[in-house]
Amino acid sequence: MDSRTRNVLALGILGLVLVAVAFWFVLLSPLLSELETVRAEREGREARLQSLNAEVAELEAVRENAPQIERRLLELSRRVPEQDEMPTLLVQIEEVAQAAGVLQLSVAPGDPEVFSAEGVNYSRIPVEMSFEGTYEQMQDFLFRLRNLSRLVTVRELRYAPADPAAEQYAAVPAAERLLTVEVNAEIYVQPAARPGEETPAPEPPAEEETDAP
Repeated sequence: MDSRTRNVLALGILGLVLVAVAFWFVLLSPLLSELETVRAEREGREARLQSLNAEVAELEAVRENAPQIERRLLELSRRVPEQDEMPTLLVQIEEVAQAAGVLQLSVAPGDPEVFSAEGVNYSRIPVEMSFEGTYEQMQDFLFRLRNLSRLVTVRELRYAPADPAAEQYAAVPAAERLLTVEVNAEIYVQPAARPGEETPAPEPPAEEETDAP
């Protein structure tokens, strides 16, 4: 192969390379970029569609459960009084303790904490309780406490053996051993009750004046 033929062949190969490069930059590269953009848009639409489907499913679940939710809210509102009614609550807790068979009951209400959210005002009153009883009696006490006509929420529960150092402690079956139990609970008042605030008594209706006959 002479030099002229080699030059022609080299120029032909170079021309093909230039054509391929031009095809890449002029036609193929923009097309691939457009395809990538379309793919990204499609994935974005699919993600939004999945999100919308999830929201629709959630709304459908809320709509289907709306009657149950409304009944639950109504039940809870009936269990939240407009005053703290602490004397009544203390009597109810004492009755719960007697029914459960626990001993050494102590109840210490705290000061109200006022909350306001989305136009709803209420106060939360902490109540600390302690007593002695078996594990079964403790469970019975908590069950009865949660089922009071007044809403009582148990936030923390701690218990330990009442007297593990006693000589007869090891001889007592585990189910009958006394425990010292501490319960941190809270009750609610709506509208909010502030510390030391008393609800004013309603004024008696004004008597209408009548003309003497």
